[in-house]
Parts: sequence; structure tokens; C-alpha cells
Amino acid sequence: MTDRNKSNWIADAALLASAMMWGINIPVVKFATQEMEPLVFNASRILFSTIALGVLAWIELKTRSKIPAKIDWGRVLLFSALSGLFYALLFMFGIKQTTAANAALLMATMPMWTAFLSRFILGERLRQITWIGLAITIAGTLIVITAKGQLDFSAGRMAGNLLILGAAFTWALATVVSRPLMESVGPLRLAFVSCALTLPIHWIIVGLLYQVEWTQFTHSSTITSILYSGLLSTGLAYATWNFGVQRLGGSHASVYQNIVTLVAVLGGWVALHETPLVAQVVGGILMIVGLLTMRRGRD
Repeated sequence: MTDRNKSNWIADAALLASAMMWGINIPVVKFATQEMEPLVFNASRILFSTIALGVLAWIELKTRSKIPAKIDWGRVLLFSALSGLFYALLFMFGIKQTTAANAALLMATMPMWTAFLSRFILGERLRQITWIGLAITIAGTLIVITAKGQLDFSAGRMAGNLLILGAAFTWALATVVSRPLMESVGPLRLAFVSCALTLPIHWIIVGLLYQVEWTQFTHSSTITSILYSGLLSTGLAYATWNFGVQRLGGSHASVYQNIVTLVAVLGGWVALHETPLVAQVVGGILMIVGLLTMRRGRD
């Protein structure tokens, strides 16, 4: 195996790890937001994300490299606003006003947004086989999501659906914006800076909108949810995601977002003892085939 192929496999593993952490995070967030307001939970987990990423970034700085002399801080601020602020707010407000199935379906458009934005902003061209793999993965995702017929696109869900669609587009744009920053800032430091810059804004929003009851933070289950979501889902997962984007590009990385849906479904089978539908199994197989096809397009 060449050094390039080895590096690509490591990047694939990092992206898969991010997707798995995000997939597990879905039921964690659903549980936690039943006990506290979504934006309070979000601000709390970002606090722990910032601490965790700050420690890791400090260790990296001490052991590996120095701060680069030239950083495009304008692009850093744009990325931080997109990924650390707007995406989080759009998703949290959106998920409250629509169904989980609707959200999963609309978030599945993210790889396509990323591919188009990468093409027009960065000039990133994808081979035909890569587009085929992307289409197969999206088809598999749609099958998994729609298998149980839980979609609801009535007028009452319209606002939530539009917010989730906006969240998908925002994350895709943030992924594209981050690519040129990876060489100068690095994946780990970029994730830390994004969390650190947006953390005060999230708490200001919470202070303006809610009267925080600190008794909410005395429940062990809530604390566990915040720690998992903060340290892993919006902490380590952001760093491994940025690492994968640095190595493979936004278009190739974004397709792993759809694995989040598969992990969430698998979690339901294991934790809730749900019986998988044949269509869900077929969809899951298509998602894996699509990923392998896209990977072949990089070789």
C-alpha cells in the first residue's frame, strides 16, 4: 500500500468515526432535549467541546508544529459563523418544528450541495464514477429514511423543513469554505477556533431567550448526554471530520453524512429491539456500495 493510499484510508476511517459519533448522538440529543430547552443543551455541549478541543489543540501545538505565520482570519470567521453558529441554530430550531424523518431526508441533500458548491467555488471536479457512487449512496439513504412511511410534508411542518434544508446547505458551504484553511490552520485547531468563537454567542442567545434553571444540570442522565455530545459529537467528531475534509475534499467527505442515518437506524435495532425492514437492509447495502464506488473514483 502506497503512502497516499494509506493516508486516504486513515481519512476514510476518520470520516466514518465522525459519522458514527453523530449517528449515536441523535438519540442522545432527543433524550436530553426532553429535559431541557434545545438551545440550552446546545450551548452546554459546546462549552465542553471547546474545552476538549482546546486541550487537544494545545497538545498538538506543543508536540508537532508551530502556529503558521499567515492565516486567512476572514475565512476562519466565515467558517466559524457557518458551522459553529448558523448551522447549529438552524438545526436546533428546525428539528423542534418538524419530524425526525423529515430532518433525515432533508439532511441527506448535504452531499449534493457540497459537490455542487465544491465545483463552483473551488473548481473541484469529480469523476463520473464518483457521481455514480454519490447517487447510489443518496438513493440508499432515501430508501432507509422512507421505509417506514413516517414523512410529513404538511403545511404545519413547512417552517421546520425549510430550516433543516437551510442547515444542510449551511453545513455544505462550511465544508467547502474550510478546505483552503486546512493547510494553514489545521483540522484540530480550526475545530477549536470555531467552537471558541461561537461559544459566547450561544450563551448570549440562551440568556436572552430563557430563564435557565440550573437544577436541570443535576440529573446524571442529562450530564452524561451533555458530556457525550460535547466531548465527542461536537468535539472530537468535528476534528476528525475536518481531518477527512483536508485529505479527501468536501465532496468525498460529505457523503459520509448519510452514514449518520444508517448508524441511527442500526442503533434503533440494537437499543430498541426494532425489527429491520427489508427495504432498510437494501438501502443500507446501497449506501455502503455507493461509498465504495466513490472511493474507487479517488484511486
